[in-house]
Amino acid sequence: MFRNFPKELLVAVRITLVIAVLGGLIYPLVMLGVSQVAFNSQANGGLIKNSSGTVVGANLVGECYYETKVVSGTPVFQTTQYRGHTFYTVDPRYFQGRPSFSVQTTSSGTEVVMPLNPPCESNNSQGSNLAPSNALLIEQVDTYAGYLHCVGIDTAGSFTAAQLQQAVTDPSAHCLSSGATTTPIPVDLATGDFTSYDPDISVAAALAQVNMVAEARGLDPARVHAVVEANITGRVLWIFGESDVDVLQLNIAMDKAFGTTPALG
Repeated sequence: MFRNFPKELLVAVRITLVIAVLGGLIYPLVMLGVSQVAFNSQANGGLIKNSSGTVVGANLVGECYYETKVVSGTPVFQTTQYRGHTFYTVDPRYFQGRPSFSVQTTSSGTEVVMPLNPPCESNNSQGSNLAPSNALLIEQVDTYAGYLHCVGIDTAGSFTAAQLQQAVTDPSAHCLSSGATTTPIPVDLATGDFTSYDPDISVAAALAQVNMVAEARGLDPARVHAVVEANITGRVLWIFGESDVDVLQLNIAMDKAFGTTPALG
């Protein structure tokens, strides 16, 4: 039994080394080479750079475009109160992505739906986990849709830049409830995605924001509309899914085409 043990041990060691080299070294290197050649962008995280070559995000991770205020040297997203709810203050110069909501419990034990805090952070991925029929979520979505109308998204009325600045910080002061007509907010603009990382919005959601962005930047809406059309991503293999728009890439394209517009405030 033990007479052939050294020989069998040597065979086992050789087989182990061969498998280790093939599976642990050669195969990973081949896959690395194939991915770098055939899928370079995906293999490197889908990083997106601006016109100066600086990495500003990734095409699989959503970015937030809210108004900010520098506090102790750090930009902090500002919030707005509307109909008893707190929302991050929309920056009308940029197209907005999907919101993210979470459920918090107050000191009295009452559950409330709040915007995810902080938003667009890689270490803070969560959602409300509420059913579409939940009354708290329905109220939050309905109120947020009203806020988006108030800041000029998907409205038939027209805002001036001054009115937009007033609307984003105090929506009740200039809400389109005095006769101007509105159309329903595209569902993906008012409902949160569970991960808080959704980078895309529907084509309808992007087009709904054209007037707001054009007015905030002092541009002809037709020119903004053209940039949206140029940044629509088609269906996968022409048949799967729906066309959509990557919010980060769209906003980079806007800055590249028209420059960075100073904040309205």
